[in-house]
Amino acid sequence: MKKKIASLLLSMTTMAMVFCGCGEATPESAGSGDGTQQTSTTADGSGDTAAAGDKAAQAIADRKAKAAETGEYEKVVIAFFDWTGRPAGLDRVNEALSAYTEETLGLDVELMIIDSAAYGDDMKLMLSSGEQVDLFSTCILGYNPSINNGYVLDLEENGMFDDYCAGIKEKIREDYLDACRVGGVLYGTPPIKDYAIETCAVCVGQEYLDAIGYDVSALPTGDLGYPKATWDDINDIYAQLHEQFPDKYVMAIQDNELTQGSSVDNIAGDYFGTLLDPQNSLKIEDVYSSDIFKEWATRAYEWNQAGYISQDALTDTTGASAKVKSGSYMAMMACCKPGYKTQISGECGRDMVVFDVGESFMSSSSVSSFPWCINQNTEDPVATIQVLNALYTDSTIETLMCWGQEGVDFKVNSDGTITYADGVDANNSEYYPNVLWLMPNPYMTYVWEGDPLDLGQQIADFNDNCACKSLALGFTWDNTDYASEYTALKNAYDEYGPKVVYGFVDPETGIAELEAALQAAGLNDYMAAKQAALDAWAAENGIQ
Repeated sequence: MKKKIASLLLSMTTMAMVFCGCGEATPESAGSGDGTQQTSTTADGSGDTAAAGDKAAQAIADRKAKAAETGEYEKVVIAFFDWTGRPAGLDRVNEALSAYTEETLGLDVELMIIDSAAYGDDMKLMLSSGEQVDLFSTCILGYNPSINNGYVLDLEENGMFDDYCAGIKEKIREDYLDACRVGGVLYGTPPIKDYAIETCAVCVGQEYLDAIGYDVSALPTGDLGYPKATWDDINDIYAQLHEQFPDKYVMAIQDNELTQGSSVDNIAGDYFGTLLDPQNSLKIEDVYSSDIFKEWATRAYEWNQAGYISQDALTDTTGASAKVKSGSYMAMMACCKPGYKTQISGECGRDMVVFDVGESFMSSSSVSSFPWCINQNTEDPVATIQVLNALYTDSTIETLMCWGQEGVDFKVNSDGTITYADGVDANNSEYYPNVLWLMPNPYMTYVWEGDPLDLGQQIADFNDNCACKSLALGFTWDNTDYASEYTALKNAYDEYGPKVVYGFVDPETGIAELEAALQAAGLNDYMAAKQAALDAWAAENGIQ
């Protein structure tokens, strides 16, 4: 059953108390555009809705009064992951965070940062066992699976969203919030990020390219300012790297070739029924039997046979950037966007060259891929949803979450960008989560040196000017009635798919085995249900 909002037990006369981020100026370095709706917000985050602002302020005042009586602040725990595990400085950052939120929200706020390799399993265990996790990212877990498993709270239950999330409503466009509705219910809010992506970037350490004498300037420059390469170019680079560095692996490969290497639209967040030509067609098709997948599988098989891929790839779940950072791998694949070179260089702990091998694309689930959600079993939904609102509206909280503490983890440059604090670098940094794209609203805080101050506006423009947008943009599908079929398909894929994707089996044999398993698991019925839901949505929205 859904939890009821706890009644407010105390009343105070301090209604001048303001909501999260009151009077807190956005860091001077933050870009003027953040890809959000540009509307004014009053100090309590309520815009022009006085009643909602009163409720928000009163809730904070009551919590502070209770803390004064008991000597202890209520705690809200926020869970997300990074690529390299729990930061060494996390306790210190949490102490600074709580010192601030005790004053602004009447709460202690604790960040729980889990290694990406363990995040999915750890979160499932905590969310099902009752361990305290109040707010969490659904990345890796999956948004629809989180809903189907009963992990998430209806954000609009008892009018909560209207009462306590006016700031989010001003920051995020209504159509983007609607894209996160499943079955008409708003269970999560999307991170403000690059909803469009450049579908494929191959990232290679500059030091390795220097060692083979590769002249990047000989390649043309793409729209995002990165060298534009073909797969023949990449294969040539890989061959030279392998010859020069036989003791290292060339490619830190992951099971993401379709996500990070194609414009296939994974309808409803999974690839069991996709749009192969999303810009022009709403026909649901089987990607695993397509030429697109066969081409990727063949490329991976050739890389594996050439010795570019670790033979532990099937079992080593370490993030690709962490593998490159370790020095044992030289290259990885990703999606890119404005400012990505700075991001991936920080993640990999070395200067990276980003080769653009793709095209810009915005999928149906680009907005709703991994919203932030509230645990269905959170003890205090009001406190938790106020923290959620603060993550989008309070620059001090977002700065601590994204970058840590000024003077310890980072310092501000004369141009308003930031870099590592004195004596700190990528190897000894105690706090650098390197998942900026996951954060609720990173564009109200600082940008890293090398990035333009208006990075947020560039991201917004990149979204608006995306060349290939799916006809199904904004479509979501509640697959609750097909949860068992999804599980069967996922199990079938997990048994046969990775061997194909990582190049451990000949594509002709591997794809045939995968297809047989998926068909036996009910792929056609699942695809038919998707098609019916998509057709109904398209008719309702006048999309041909």
